[in-house]
Amino acid sequence: MIVPLVYAAAVLTPVGQRVEDAALGGVRESDLFSSDTALNVISVPVILLLVVVIVAVAFARRRLAVGLGAGVVLLASAATSTLLKRIAVRPEIAQSTTPNSFPSGHATIALAALFAVLMVTPRRFRPVVTVVGAVYAVFVANQTVVYGWHRVSDIVGACAIAVFWLGAVRALGPRVDRGLRGDRDGRRAPRRVVSLVLLVATGVTLAVGLTALVLGLATDGPHDHAAILVAGRMASSATVLAVVTVVWFLDGMHHAARTDPATLPPRAERGS
Repeated sequence: MIVPLVYAAAVLTPVGQRVEDAALGGVRESDLFSSDTALNVISVPVILLLVVVIVAVAFARRRLAVGLGAGVVLLASAATSTLLKRIAVRPEIAQSTTPNSFPSGHATIALAALFAVLMVTPRRFRPVVTVVGAVYAVFVANQTVVYGWHRVSDIVGACAIAVFWLGAVRALGPRVDRGLRGDRDGRRAPRRVVSLVLLVATGVTLAVGLTALVLGLATDGPHDHAAILVAGRMASSATVLAVVTVVWFLDGMHHAARTDPATLPPRAERGS
């Protein structure tokens, strides 16, 4: 439901198009990185290589079915994003001069790759993987907006696609480790730190974005496109962070099992 609603509001209405195009008007050369390697690394060969690595790790951990499910999350997300971009249209109802870009393939793949890798990663390493993957996904989403490649709605649509396929595979696919044994969780402290960082980062980013949007629209005369661009960047980043945070908590990665396997009776330990 999220994808069609965002598409309808941001792409199929004059107001939505004008608001998002206002952010594109604030793009400046000084905001661009000297190299866009981090964005260009997302390509078909890299995606296929990542799927091979994911399956290999899962096979080594004797969880091949989980690895195949993780591969589906990544490949299906990428395919869905590509298909939607081809069939979605951007009507010329607000003097828009830029072509359709809904949804963002880069953001879709960055987020889906994080989810896929987390599926095959041992639980004790998931806090580190979550932080690193979230930082990269936020960077990708942020920079696609800065470069003028995508609008905020493109990022929201991308996040919705990645979450949809993660949810579908987790609901219908193989069971993924959920910390039934304490030795799979590692220490609790890193998980608490990651939980706090995700919550604070999401809140701060959203607050900065709202402040920038108010300032951009409050000026007399023409809107402040630079401020609106900042709002767009923060909204894109906050969307990615919010999605990662929700997955982190719903998947039970925010806590570690209190039970030590060494203290379990033999029967209980075998059942875990």
